[in-house]
Amino acid sequence: MKRIIRTLFCVLLCAGMLVSLAVVSGSAISADVDVSAWEGLELQALYIQSDAEIYSDLNEDYFEYWWEDEVPELENWFQACTINMRGFAMSPDGRYLYMGQLNGGTGVRGVVVYDTEKCVVTDLYYHYDGEAGLEGSPFSYAKGIAADERGYVYVGFAFSKNYNVVNLGIAKQLEDGTLEEISLKHAYEFGEPGDEGGIHVGVNGVDVAKVGDKYYCYVMVNYDYDALYCFDVTDPADPKLNKDFGEDGVIRFSEPSNTVAGNGFTLNEGQYMDVDDDGTVWLVVNAKEGTDGIMKIAPDGSACAEVIELKGIYCVEHEGGFLLCGLKDGSAVVILDDSSYETIATIPLTAEYGDRVTRVLVVNDVLFVADAGNDTSTFNAVHAAPLSAAGQEFYNQLVANLSRASGEETSEETGETPADTAPDTNGDTAEVTESLTVGGADTEAPTDTPATDTPETDAPKEGCGATVAFAAVAVLTAAAAFAVRKKD
Repeated sequence: MKRIIRTLFCVLLCAGMLVSLAVVSGSAISADVDVSAWEGLELQALYIQSDAEIYSDLNEDYFEYWWEDEVPELENWFQACTINMRGFAMSPDGRYLYMGQLNGGTGVRGVVVYDTEKCVVTDLYYHYDGEAGLEGSPFSYAKGIAADERGYVYVGFAFSKNYNVVNLGIAKQLEDGTLEEISLKHAYEFGEPGDEGGIHVGVNGVDVAKVGDKYYCYVMVNYDYDALYCFDVTDPADPKLNKDFGEDGVIRFSEPSNTVAGNGFTLNEGQYMDVDDDGTVWLVVNAKEGTDGIMKIAPDGSACAEVIELKGIYCVEHEGGFLLCGLKDGSAVVILDDSSYETIATIPLTAEYGDRVTRVLVVNDVLFVADAGNDTSTFNAVHAAPLSAAGQEFYNQLVANLSRASGEETSEETGETPADTAPDTNGDTAEVTESLTVGGADTEAPTDTPATDTPETDAPKEGCGATVAFAAVAVLTAAAAFAVRKKD
């Protein structure tokens, strides 16, 4: 069956110069980024997604399109722009954005691949559970996403009914913009996938780190069973549990014998995380005691050094002496000193787009913030702000690419895109990809109420038992054509 679906992928353009994309620095954050870099920092919405206009058009065909044994073949447009963005990552060179979508107007779930140089969606990496009679979309949920400098992308997939199975998918970024799946590994398997009599499990945080000469991928399984898995992915085609981490490669927070959190701090649910080059894990957690914070876990997974309490936190990134903390209510990114845990700055986000911060990254001295929408707020946004002169150059390159793709011209003096020259939003691009990458997906559709608390900060205390208490321009339609090919 072949269908034509229109893609709505809107991009809000900011100031910039007409130059091509290039790597500005090899590291995530340079020595030039100090405390002063965060003062007065203003985030701009660089990439915006919404499927609000197509939802009503396709609602009646919901089942016909997606409740089949595979995604149907399409001659032209593929609707890859959805809401509820949870997973988010970027290739270390800044070329590709990876945006994990929970649900959209069509119910498609997967990882949207976006080329920041050509300004076009190049692929959708997904897994189809495909069991007859499943309630809801038969696509797995893709939530946690990470990428390494070797060109591999790591995705946490939970079964579409959120029971018994969580998988780790590993794909290779190809030069044509598509992802080729290299392996699919069970992180957690309790019983029959989707059996509601089993264990209700999902996946949130996924991160990858090179520790010494090894590459490790960390997967946080949550909901009714909380456990942190560490896989040796030095050979991405053959991921194996790192037996030197935790207990045989796993910290089983839900087991009574677990002592990693300990000392009166009992993990209720693990969220998103960041892992240092030495293997130290910074894991965002909700505690059964009602505490939100960051659990700092030893590289071998044997102990928790301390918990830094931060009300309303949802994600964390550790970069250059700072902890970058995204709040679940989407109001701000709070910057902490990584030793004193004092608040350095609170960077606000507008309520115009998403309603929660699901990932914070620094690539080439540019701060990127994933701001996710929900079932009622039908926008996702990727905000950005340069942190140094090198970051400004890279940021300008990204914006210039958007301007070029939309046919806009920028002012040589101000670098601003004229506000009164919005292009036709029904235009398409010349980029056409050969296939969609069939692969799996995320956890249940978000129903949680966003937090509204203001961060509070205090001085740190020793150990995990003691916690530390603690912030138009033009619119472009960019679309790609896909011919779907089912993976063997």
